[in-house]
Formats: sequence, C-alpha cells, structure tokens
Amino acid sequence: MSKPITYESIDRIAHITLRRPERRNALSAEMTALLNESFRRFAASDDRVALLSAEGDHFCAGVDVTDPSKEAWKGVPNVGVKIDKPLISAVQGWAVGAGFTLTMMSDLCVVDETAQFMFPEAKLGLFGGITAGLVSRIPHKVAVEFMMLGEPLPAQRAYEVGLVNRVVPKGGAHATALEMAQRLAAAAPLVLQTIKRATLETLPKSPAEIAYPQMGYLTEIATSEDYKEGVAAFKEKRKANFTGK
Repeated sequence: MSKPITYESIDRIAHITLRRPERRNALSAEMTALLNESFRRFAASDDRVALLSAEGDHFCAGVDVTDPSKEAWKGVPNVGVKIDKPLISAVQGWAVGAGFTLTMMSDLCVVDETAQFMFPEAKLGLFGGITAGLVSRIPHKVAVEFMMLGEPLPAQRAYEVGLVNRVVPKGGAHATALEMAQRLAAAAPLVLQTIKRATLETLPKSPAEIAYPQMGYLTEIATSEDYKEGVAAFKEKRKANFTGK
C-alpha cells in the first residue's frame, strides 16, 4: 500500500506530496507523522528547496476528525521542525484548517484560480493556536475576520491581501511553483538560508509557535534513553551512563 505522503528528491528539490485525494488529503495521525519525517529529511538533506503539493482536486481538507493526531503541531513546518531552507506550497481547491496552516507557514505559496482557504475552527469549537500568527502575515482585521467568521477566502482575495504570491489558471499551480523552486535551487544556498533565518527572527510569532517546540524538547527528554538510564541508575544506586540519546 502506498504512503499517503511521499518524498522525492529531484535536482536538489524535495517534492513532498499529499496523496490521499479520496479524503481530500485530510491529515490523519499517520500523515502528521509523515509530514514531520519529511520536513526533518528535507532539513538534513542536500536538497535546497521543498515543494509541498497535493494530488487531486483539493490541497487539504484539514485534520481528519476520524483519525486525528494528538500532536498535530509536529506536522507544521517551522513549528514541528525547524527549516532554514525555502518551502513553497502549490495549492488547488480547498485548503482548510490545518491545510491552511501548512500554506501559511510556507515561505512562498502559488495557487490556481480554484483555490479557497477556510479556517472553520470557531464553528467547530477548537483552536490549536498556531494560526494566530496570521496577523503578522496579512492585515490584522483581515486575519481576524478570516479566523473568527470562518468564511472562505478565494484565491484572488488571498493574493490581494498578500497571503499568496501567484494566482494562475486552473491546474497550473504545481508547474508555476516548480519553476520557482528550480530558480531557488540554482541560487546561492547560504544566502537563501540567511534570508530565511533573518526573516523568521523578524516575523512576530504566535504564543503557540513558541510554546509547541518547547513542549517538544521537554517531551524528548521525558522519553529519552538518558531519562530511563537516570531512573535505573538511581534505583540501582550506581553512576548513570548517559549517551545523549
């Protein structure tokens, strides 16, 4: 059975693709884990730019409520995984909830004319907090209206408020984003990395963007081999042999 998210490296471009079109690419627990794995792979690889796209008519319908991850934040770029290289998202159809957050946290975003963004969490009674950072990316009142009212934001309006970089004809988002990725892959990588680091440090962050990574560090400690060794050494009244794992 094929994975619902794949990673393919071609000419120094990491192609990360959501492949669950029968569910409008709704993010299951497995997909969240695979996104985290893919972003980690990209961050550690020689690939210079990543292109995040999706199969089917829609980019992502948000979290799969029948199989949600308990740590959905781990699948969000620059929250679950720190990435100092460019990430481009190519969007068609709906990008809802967590799907919208993926595009918001990308460095660049290309959409086709069918694209629509929506954040319905206020209607559903839940909120993860990361998307509050939208107010530092587009005008404040536009961001608040989008998050509070949960009404669709069509492609052209998203372009007008600065949420996306390009609006192209139906079916053209991936090709345009790929051309952009190819240009970035040919650029000076150290300069691009420095630009990204500097812009991320300049951009205000939501409280959740700050808190989730800190929680992750603490969780890693609590589940580490060193923690198990420390407890065992204490019980056995011996000196611990820590390995940093």
